[in-house]
Amino acid sequence: MIDHDNLEEFRDPQTYDLVDGGYDEDCPLTEQWARSLGGPLLDLACGTGRMAIRMALQGYQVTGVDIVPEMIARARQKAAEHAVSIEWVVADARTFHLQKQFPFIYMLENAFQFFLTREDQEAMLARVREHVHPEGCFLFETRNPSPRNLLEVRHPEPQKYTTPDGGQLVVTEQQHYDPMTQIQHYTCPYQWLHPGGQHMEKTHRTALRYVFPQEMEALLFYNGFHILFCYGNWQQDPLTATSPSMIYVCQRRV
Repeated sequence: MIDHDNLEEFRDPQTYDLVDGGYDEDCPLTEQWARSLGGPLLDLACGTGRMAIRMALQGYQVTGVDIVPEMIARARQKAAEHAVSIEWVVADARTFHLQKQFPFIYMLENAFQFFLTREDQEAMLARVREHVHPEGCFLFETRNPSPRNLLEVRHPEPQKYTTPDGGQLVVTEQQHYDPMTQIQHYTCPYQWLHPGGQHMEKTHRTALRYVFPQEMEALLFYNGFHILFCYGNWQQDPLTATSPSMIYVCQRRV
């Protein structure tokens, strides 16, 4: 389906943190559910530990799972800097087995879109069913397949970031949507401009799968979940045709 490493951008966790730094829009709702359900918590596709560390600092026992070893290595380093203890696991969300269950599992930052086929999605959901407590909940988000998200360039202007050495990272973006596979293909050249005049370039290619609302309802139902809440953004507004996101809180269906 794709001819590139779809996780390439995550092999450089320092650059990932630079681009992703400061994002916290998902924190209030995630923390609300953690307070309601209690720990331990499972952070699925935890990346460099942004939310896992935040939760651990609030006293929760947290397990973070991610498929990319470089992300987990960076997460360990950051957790040590914050003096928190977190169980880090390098594993595929489609195949991991931890031999325990959690009252609350969450998967943030649209990680759901990296599961490009129905088989991938169902394998991940089977692992969530295995690991979520019968009375527990699974919270996740994915982008709403609105015309804006599918057809308009997400970042029409180059995105610029200041690097730790005082240089600049410039990221540009091109996209193409394939309606037959429901996959959005991104091509993103990264340019590093260092203070000493050094120049480095690298292009990341990323494929993200979109799922439509009625399709998601069926996917969750036939994989053993029922939807408790569905929101169109992190402010908990209802999902509409123009909502930026589809945020689900679901539970195992008996």
